[in-house]
Amino acid sequence: MKKQSFLLYLFICVATVFLVTNCANPVTPTGGPKDVTPPQVIESEPLNYSINFKAEKIKLEFDEFIEFDEANKQLLVSPPLDNKPEFKIRGKSLIIEPQDELKQNITYTLFFGDAIKDITEKNPLLDFHYVFATGATLDSLTIKGKVLDAFNLQPEMEEIFVMLYLDINDTIPFDSIPYLSRPYYIAKTDENGNFQLKNLKNDSYKIFVLKDANSNYLYDLPNEKIAFLDSLLMPEFFKSFVISDSLINDTILSDIQKDSLIREEFKVDSINKSKIHYFYYLYLFDEIDSTQHLTSVKLVREGEINFVFKFPTKDLKIETLNYTFGKDCQVIEDLNPGKDTMTYWLSKNYPDTLLFKISQDSLILDTTEIVLFKEEKKKPKDEEDIPEKISSLKHKTNIQNNYLNLNTELKLEFTYPLEKYELEKVLLIKKEKDTIVPEIEFTDSIKRKFIIKEKLEEAESYELFFPDSVFTDILGYSNDSASIYFQIKELQNYGTLQINITNTKNGSNYILQLLDDRENILKEINVSEDGIIIIEYLDPNAYKLKLILDTNNNGRWDTGDYIKNIPPEKVYYFKNTLNVRANWDIEENWEL
Repeated sequence: MKKQSFLLYLFICVATVFLVTNCANPVTPTGGPKDVTPPQVIESEPLNYSINFKAEKIKLEFDEFIEFDEANKQLLVSPPLDNKPEFKIRGKSLIIEPQDELKQNITYTLFFGDAIKDITEKNPLLDFHYVFATGATLDSLTIKGKVLDAFNLQPEMEEIFVMLYLDINDTIPFDSIPYLSRPYYIAKTDENGNFQLKNLKNDSYKIFVLKDANSNYLYDLPNEKIAFLDSLLMPEFFKSFVISDSLINDTILSDIQKDSLIREEFKVDSINKSKIHYFYYLYLFDEIDSTQHLTSVKLVREGEINFVFKFPTKDLKIETLNYTFGKDCQVIEDLNPGKDTMTYWLSKNYPDTLLFKISQDSLILDTTEIVLFKEEKKKPKDEEDIPEKISSLKHKTNIQNNYLNLNTELKLEFTYPLEKYELEKVLLIKKEKDTIVPEIEFTDSIKRKFIIKEKLEEAESYELFFPDSVFTDILGYSNDSASIYFQIKELQNYGTLQINITNTKNGSNYILQLLDDRENILKEINVSEDGIIIIEYLDPNAYKLKLILDTNNNGRWDTGDYIKNIPPEKVYYFKNTLNVRANWDIEENWEL
């Protein structure tokens, strides 16, 4: 065999072995990374943003195969058409055919929501618009803004719709339009709450924001959050402020600030001083539901029933239908400071079941049955076990980690109201040397909470002692002998915050709240004018400041009412987190 033939023969043998080996040991192909890219429009016919539109259909070509999900809910045409366009999917194309005759000299916008998705991973093409004009020009005005939660000034993470309405319907009152009509223009907020309404004509609009729970662009469910402005807005409103010398002076800016249409922020163009960019803030809230109702009734523990109402109660009446309280069993009613929770404290010998009728202003709100004893075959309606009975009278204090804050009174709170008490047997011992009978004062009408009135000295150690059975509650439980050991903190362990608040509205009431990093309220202070607020004895920690404009002076934040044109009460947050250090004073200025 010639050398060349032998080499060829050898090569064929090796190649054959290689192929057989690889075929006999197949390797599972590794999948690539998951597709997270939405489909993209690569061509449209006619072109997006066309003028003199006369086509009978619109064709959108995508870079992958698509589906058009929930088209009837998601597709919105501005201005609205009497009939929805028909659509067809052909391969990678979406074909839209208007069913109405289009009006002349109108800019139309097709808003697709998140209906366009790829067929494999269902990635949606978000916030896609197709815009065209039947006349020679496109409407090009824009409204920009931001939507924030009215209570905490944070953007909503879920999609929020910002909608514009024109007063063009003779049969529907303008204020009722968000309930009954779909919007004229629409946009979505991004993850930071920002929005843009584009391709608008120069007209006056009602703006309404909706967290749409059922995707129909109507405000028709009680759990849908909303926001609105209390007056109409116009994209071209600021043209009247452009002056001949192309400079906007302080007088012009002052006039703009005073106008009721301006919301929160305006920006002067740094290049062309004759133009103003304007920015609307809208505040999302759950609307007031003025109907009072009983939210819950719960047996918290043995002998304690809580009736919780949606709103503060007035002329509340709770009656038992199957039992009359008297000598054998008495009841103590305790309405909380917010007047939205009534607690029933039952003394011993109560029945196994109580049937209640709850009324307010002679209107029956509810009837409910509460099972008070745990029996082998009897359970409450919610099938939860009745709380187990306690064995002795318990208490809690405001002492934390064996320390009591300086300039703070020692507080004790018992589980149940007290029926008997021998305060003269309570002893306060200082450094195991000085022993006194402290002055004690109850802080509630049902004798469940009291404070030690004695002046407690800085950096001193104390013991509060009470013997066995000094306190007896309404269920007959008495305390065990107990000693409470604690120490008073030193002044150098605290920091002080001084905040100078300015630019408050004359005659207005504010609530200043000191918050921790989880926004728990640590302290509340009423503010009625500009001035310096000093908050002392603060533990080293990070704090926030929140200010509520208490419009109705009821001591709490209130939400809004669309029909009554009442916006939610305004909320301010201090821009920085305040890091308080021990033995340190912080001074800050806060201009509202």
